[in-house]
Amino acid sequence: MKYSFLKDYKDPLIQNCNTYIDVIKNRVKANPNHVVFRFLNDGINENESFSYQQLEIRSKALGTAMQEFAQKGERVLLLFPPGLSYVASLFACFYSGMIAVPAYPPRRNRSLDRIHTIVEDSGATVSIISRQVFNDIERNFAEDEVLNKIHWIVYEDVADEKESDWKPQEILPGDIALLQYTSGSTGQPKGVMITQLNLLYNSEYIRQTFDFDKNSVGVNWLPIFHDMGLIGGVLQAAYLGVLNVGMPPMAFLKNPLNWLKAIEKYKGTTGGGPNFSFDYCIQKTTEEERAALDLSSIKTFYCGAEPVRKPTMESFPEAFEKSGVNPHQMYPVYGMAETTLIVSGGYQHEAPKYLKINATALQENKVLLADEKNVKTIELVGCGHAWMETEIEIVDPNTFDRVEKNRVGEIWVSGPTVAKGYWKNEEESERTFGAKIKDENEGSFLRTGDLGFLHENELYITGRLKDLIIIRGVNFYPSDIELTVQNSESSLKQNSGAAIPITINGEEKLVVVQELERIAMRNVDHNKIINSIRAAISEEHELDVYGIVLIRTGSIPMTSSGKIQRRLTKYGYLNNELNVVAAWKQEEASETVQTRKTEEPTIENIKSWLTNWIVRNQHFRAEEIDANKNIMSYGIDSLAAVTLESEISQQFGFQWHVSSFMLNPTINKLAEEGMQIYREEQGK
Repeated sequence: MKYSFLKDYKDPLIQNCNTYIDVIKNRVKANPNHVVFRFLNDGINENESFSYQQLEIRSKALGTAMQEFAQKGERVLLLFPPGLSYVASLFACFYSGMIAVPAYPPRRNRSLDRIHTIVEDSGATVSIISRQVFNDIERNFAEDEVLNKIHWIVYEDVADEKESDWKPQEILPGDIALLQYTSGSTGQPKGVMITQLNLLYNSEYIRQTFDFDKNSVGVNWLPIFHDMGLIGGVLQAAYLGVLNVGMPPMAFLKNPLNWLKAIEKYKGTTGGGPNFSFDYCIQKTTEEERAALDLSSIKTFYCGAEPVRKPTMESFPEAFEKSGVNPHQMYPVYGMAETTLIVSGGYQHEAPKYLKINATALQENKVLLADEKNVKTIELVGCGHAWMETEIEIVDPNTFDRVEKNRVGEIWVSGPTVAKGYWKNEEESERTFGAKIKDENEGSFLRTGDLGFLHENELYITGRLKDLIIIRGVNFYPSDIELTVQNSESSLKQNSGAAIPITINGEEKLVVVQELERIAMRNVDHNKIINSIRAAISEEHELDVYGIVLIRTGSIPMTSSGKIQRRLTKYGYLNNELNVVAAWKQEEASETVQTRKTEEPTIENIKSWLTNWIVRNQHFRAEEIDANKNIMSYGIDSLAAVTLESEISQQFGFQWHVSSFMLNPTINKLAEEGMQIYREEQGK
């Protein structure tokens, strides 16, 4: 079979491939010693690498171990910290025709509910797992019937010599390569079925949109168990026969200079992330540090996974101008797991396109160019156009008619990039992947759930039809957050709350609106309830909450059938129309304790500094801080944790690691550990 979408790629190793894994096998034969992956575990020093031959040997050895317990088509759970062990295990599934189920391992001492749900939904019978993760979670197996039935293969226990016993499998284009579970979902997981053909088509799609060539080098910090880091980084490099340099997300969050310096060191030509990551690079670097960088090798800084903002697209190249960055390198894209990865992108070497429109008209789903003065406007960033055989249509989500020109509608997508559907969910697959435009016979479309319009063939995203909250590029389902909230306190009414996103300074934030039980309207400590909600959301979802509103019983907007109307709730919140009993939001938190510089650390100084930091950054009052309580309950997510690590190390002059916050999670225990580290470093 020869696909028409490959006709413009003159590489003979690609031309007659039927599947993604065919490409990899050809590259192994043609260039076995080419190093395709390098990994910097601390963001600075290279500790792992794979040539094509090393990758194949390791993958086949792991495949042999899997074949002892499973056959082609069975699901294999992958549980690894960031690194190339995960990559080898993924390719082991590809070689063996088994279906990879990537999942991020839970933190130590945290719930395995999400892993349990994914295993139960996917029917995974085998897992390849790192020794570290296995030791962390093994004690939970006896209490969990689902996890107890898994055949656990510890990665480090599989010798490369097992490769000789590997049994080849016939891999077909329609075979499912992996299940990409949508991030954030715990209650009703959706495993997107990505086929070998999906991977082949999307890899070629990215090559064309990004204008990659044999000299391309990707430098990535994104998680490789999610689509952008996995397909756009790891699998793309292997497809092209080039190099991908990776590092853990925590290495970027700890210090974005790690990523930027890796681009300089390895002469990276492409890299990127969600919109927040570019703002973060500006916030966490100085003018002197930026001026010392040489980023002139970069052709493309891609930006996607959350709304792309014009101020960011302009401020990043301006801030890094002395590093060799210019506006033409900024590359907004649009995509999702349901389309394997990418849907649209512009032409390389062109600056992003912006469109200023009438904001009032947009609320009525009309697109009017803003050419008058004294009119409220909004400026949108274009996300390019469809390429190859992919088609984008704008459709009325209620009537399924094509929308008229200059009207907003739901974005529908068709073509080989669209995944096969949701695993074991025919009804939802048909609704989402089998949509048809009214009175037309153009085949099926994917309903993205996103709203937008086309202007001069450029796609502009205006919002979301589906209930989804995207914070720092991660998807969260409101129903999951609402369940966490309602289980946090008995005084909260079940099925009577809404988690809603609002935009503050161009960044999406989480607000919770929740009804109280009637008996909790008076003579109850509402501040305690609010703090319980914040702690529960932080611990379960690793999210910081911007605002919490407790409202009267029976006052949340509902449909006649009893469904929460989140859009009306959001409208009520923004317009101060809710029936409020008590409310809190970050700006109102009192900074009653001021930070003070310490000259030498003592246990009391460290405790005081940590208390001040939580008050200042997490918006609690000093009297609400308990030195014996887990500090993660104060809304400290992964980004806040690395910020805390950096600031406390600078304050007291010794090196602290973010893992301390998981192992010794209270202020008292951290202060004791800090003094121990200080004494060791000082030789006292």
